[in-house]
Amino acid sequence: MQCHECGRDVAPDDRFCTGCGTSLRGVTDATEAVAATTAGEQRTELLEVVEDAAEPWDVVDPVWAPTAPVPQQPVSTSQLPATEPVTEVSSAARATAPASARQPYDFVGDEPTREGPATTATMPAVAGAPGARRRFRFGPVMMLALLTSVVALVSLFADVLSITSSARLTLGEETPVGFRTGRWIADDLADNLSIAGLIAIVCLVAGGMATAVGWRWGSGLAGGAGLALAGLGTLTLGLAQVPIDAAHEFAAIPSDLPFTLSITRDIGYWLLLVAAALGIVVFFASINDAGRDGRSGLNPWFAALGALAGLVAAGGPLVPVGRAEFSDNWYLSDDPGSPPSLLLAARLTQLGLLALASLIGFLSVRRGGLGVAA
Repeated sequence: MQCHECGRDVAPDDRFCTGCGTSLRGVTDATEAVAATTAGEQRTELLEVVEDAAEPWDVVDPVWAPTAPVPQQPVSTSQLPATEPVTEVSSAARATAPASARQPYDFVGDEPTREGPATTATMPAVAGAPGARRRFRFGPVMMLALLTSVVALVSLFADVLSITSSARLTLGEETPVGFRTGRWIADDLADNLSIAGLIAIVCLVAGGMATAVGWRWGSGLAGGAGLALAGLGTLTLGLAQVPIDAAHEFAAIPSDLPFTLSITRDIGYWLLLVAAALGIVVFFASINDAGRDGRSGLNPWFAALGALAGLVAAGGPLVPVGRAEFSDNWYLSDDPGSPPSLLLAARLTQLGLLALASLIGFLSVRRGGLGVAA
């Protein structure tokens, strides 16, 4: 391209001639427009040729050009949001860090490395939640349960009563039916008292252990077993009064041979009394730990049916059989062979505790109540 005044060569983007200084306005602009038009026509022709020669994507797989690794650019902490923590870890620190400290996908240099399976954080255990680890806690119910169990176990196999005579006795027709000399343990007063006591002791220990690990039903089971031992101990003490009253009746019979009867309430007698008292204490102590267990209550219809069954079980022994009358359950008589007043009171106490445990256990509509009823 040349200047239209002096003929000197000029560039397309020059606005003035370098030789004469003449303005090149109109000369270079027209040349650029012509060049742009020519280039546009050539590009259109090239695109048309390429479109005609192209094939569908499902016929020809595209070949991707290799790419070079992208260099890491340092990021300024001032450009990040203020609400997110900023942690800068260099590539050298990642490379030298132990495998246990790396993330599941960590980068060393420009290549990603896999460092084992992804790990998840452990959620803290919530007390009472299913599957949570329970902590053993030696509470008052556990302590009282163990103490009561030891006392009751010794009382079942220790001597409850002993009756001795200073002279050799001769039994006659007037001798009371229940009189004899010797020693008595629980099973000598009534059959299977030791078996019933062992069952109550096992339930008491199991309930105490369950309470120590936080199971609500354990408190109910310990409290119900305490009531069972209280009723059983009271009944055994009432049964022990039968040979005592028989000895008193025999001593009142006139005899030509003087003698002395010694009636001794041995260690088992007093341990039964202590075990019965401790059983009541265990029951009241278990009420505080039973509480609400954080779960839905039981079906009220089944609870009402269980309470009714408990009342029937408690009232069944009061039904008279044969020539007996209903008033014999509490009527006191001075006739020979009549049951002592302590036995009648102890029997009614045991049946009352059975009815009370059934009502409280089932009508509470809780798992702890089922333990009491059991």
